[in-house]
Formats: sequence, structure tokens, C-alpha cells
Amino acid sequence: MLSFTPCLPYARSLFGLAFGGRLMHHKRIPLPPESAFSRTIFKLVRPHIPRERWPAESVRVLFEPAGDGLWLEARFEGLPASYAALAAQLVREARVDLVLQSPAAGEAAAVARTKRWRDACLFAFVPLLFAIPLMAALSDAAMRMALLLCGVDVLALLVLQGALTKRRVAMATARFVAHVPSPGLKIHLGARADPRDNDPMPEV
Repeated sequence: MLSFTPCLPYARSLFGLAFGGRLMHHKRIPLPPESAFSRTIFKLVRPHIPRERWPAESVRVLFEPAGDGLWLEARFEGLPASYAALAAQLVREARVDLVLQSPAAGEAAAVARTKRWRDACLFAFVPLLFAIPLMAALSDAAMRMALLLCGVDVLALLVLQGALTKRRVAMATARFVAHVPSPGLKIHLGARADPRDNDPMPEV
């Protein structure tokens, strides 16, 4: 008889990864121009857009994680179409570095982590499947062990695929809005009571 005891820690970690986290589906408050993320976007796109093409007020931007959390898709409102497309391209090219600074970092990281485990199980399936007849040539016990490992891998693959689908849905709902400051717009950093004591954002 084969014991499943050596597989228990792996099973616990697997089901913990698949079902351990709570998925948040709350509506996020738009990020103000003073936020660190909005200022990061400003510094990223400001050198590529002439000052006269910016609106007088902040630019409203809708962000959505894409590519299994590897980059952000952005829709800039208030900029000319060509410059809005250029800004969206710059955001996309920033890739993971920008995703990690965004409010959707948690959902994107969960997708990337689950996908990494799913791919590991997927790559292990074929070697384990071919190991069954090879182990049969050695002994029945070795064949049963290879069969057990292959079955565990298939189960893990199914569980992780379901978890990946669930996390992708959560990531798709993690879109958020950020108001990116325009050049010359006075914003106040910090949370002091008297805004006169705050420093305006330096222009790029």
C-alpha cells in the first residue's frame, strides 16, 4: 500500500494557494493628482507630450491590468487622440514596474503567482506520464509511485486552472481611475491641515 502522507504538505500548499486568499471586488476611489501613482504617470508621459496639448485641469485616466498582470492598459481622457495613444503605449511599455506601483498590484501578483504554479504542473505532466511505463520495467511499486505522482499532478493542474480563472476575473474587475496632474497644476503633497505649508509638485 502506498501512503499519501508525503503528498499532504504539497496538497495543503496547493489548496491554500488556490482558495486561501479573499478576492476583493470593491469599487476603488479615484486616485487624486497628489497620489504617488498619478505623479509617476505624469513623470512617465510628460517629456513626450508638448505642454500646450495638456488640459488646464488634471487628466482622467482609466487603468486596467492586462497580460496576466504584466502590464497596464490605459485610456487617457482630455488629451488629443494621438497623444493619448502615445501615453497609453508608454504605460504599456513600463510593464511590471508600473503594475507593482498601482492599486491593482495585489490582484496582478495573485494571477502571476498562480499562473507560475499552473505552468509548473503543466510542464511536469508529460515527464510524469512517460515515467509510468519506465517505472513499470523496474517494479510494480515504482510504477504505482509514478502513477500516484502523475495523478497528483493532474489534480493540481485542474485545481490551479480553476484558481487562475477566478483570479483573472478578480484582476479584470481591479480597474481603477487616476487623475494625472497637468503641467503647472498646483497640487499639495502630504496631509497637513494648512495647505500653505505644503510643497507644490515640481514640473518635469
